[in-house]
Amino acid sequence: MVNDLDERDWVEDHYFQNVLQSNVYIPKYNDLTSGLNRINTLKEQVLLRIYEEKNITLEKLKSFFQKTYFWYGIKNKMDQQEIPIDQLLMIKEITPKNILKLHSDPQKVKKLMVNHHQIKITKLSKSNISGYVKTDFGVFFTEFDTDVGIRCTCGFQNGISNDYSEERFTFEFCDHITAFLVHVINIPDNNFQKYVIDIVPKSVKNQYVLNYLFEKGLITKRDNGTIKCSQFGKLIIRLYLYPVSGVLIRNKLENSVLETFQDIVKEAYEVLKAEFKVRDYRLLQPILEWCDEEPLDNIMERHNIMTGDLYTTKDNLERIITFIGIIAVHLSESDLDLQEEMIKIAEMAETLKIRIHYGIHEELFDLVLRLENVARVRARILYNAGFHTATQVKKLNPYVLDRKTGLGINLCKKIIKGK
Repeated sequence: MVNDLDERDWVEDHYFQNVLQSNVYIPKYNDLTSGLNRINTLKEQVLLRIYEEKNITLEKLKSFFQKTYFWYGIKNKMDQQEIPIDQLLMIKEITPKNILKLHSDPQKVKKLMVNHHQIKITKLSKSNISGYVKTDFGVFFTEFDTDVGIRCTCGFQNGISNDYSEERFTFEFCDHITAFLVHVINIPDNNFQKYVIDIVPKSVKNQYVLNYLFEKGLITKRDNGTIKCSQFGKLIIRLYLYPVSGVLIRNKLENSVLETFQDIVKEAYEVLKAEFKVRDYRLLQPILEWCDEEPLDNIMERHNIMTGDLYTTKDNLERIITFIGIIAVHLSESDLDLQEEMIKIAEMAETLKIRIHYGIHEELFDLVLRLENVARVRARILYNAGFHTATQVKKLNPYVLDRKTGLGINLCKKIIKGK
């Protein structure tokens, strides 16, 4: 790797720690990982490729990902487990056996196949396979359902992990789901296996990238088999928005009651929570108080939060509310039944962006937006003194403005002159 001793010493100093003490090369830095390891980013990049290519096939999509660092990080795992790339990337629907390979430790599967739990299948339909798994710790209800997904009464959130290239497995299932899946896969009945092959993959359909994008209306398939972006998909790309966030916003616009500014703030906050920009609801009330012109110091003291946390959340909410307004306009143009409601929401979102940004009520907009050196506190002083527009203020003599507001003669001159 190196050409001489000097180069070796340089590499040791910059990339390894305590080589002389231990005689063992311990890296200073963590391994490089691909941004595509996150499922939301992977969905975004698949949508982006479809948007940019405009006329793309599944083979071209697979070929693109084979050239990425993400592919480099997972190819060994794929080779070892003999799983096709389009299934590993969740571009194509995956088989039940490969789901089992991806989610479970092979040693655990072998153990379950030898030491059988008592398992009873209680339901088999076109959309559901479910039953009970009896262990030493109790009896658990498990199910694979094409509508509600994969569930177990043990409470474990069975689903997809956020990191493919680590040693962890792509799908994380509890022991009871694993045991149930091993059981149903190994039932020697061809008719029964047709149900398994159909239901199990569909139970995690929202985890599959293309399935998700098709189902949510972000992409469509042409008659010749190529894939293209829908108008909604194009909008999401142009907004630099995660597909999952865009779909969530659209769902809230179509199904939630958004009649007040508080309703929009709360739903926007839910989107931030889904994006992991906030962990809990601790900052929701402070944001509402900020919009109602509550003094900043009072907010900080009452809720025991830092100014930086409030401002970061405020900026993120402003971003989401901007998207809510834009997507509402899109829905108003594409669905006439929603037109009136969506236009109203878009107008509220436009107003709310300014309220959140400056922390003011609507009556202060003109003063804050058109006067220099005037923010929320000074604008309220001017408004309470009877000056409701910037035009009124600019026509005043600075000495008169100072006498009526107490802002100070020098500041009043700056406000009136705009310097």
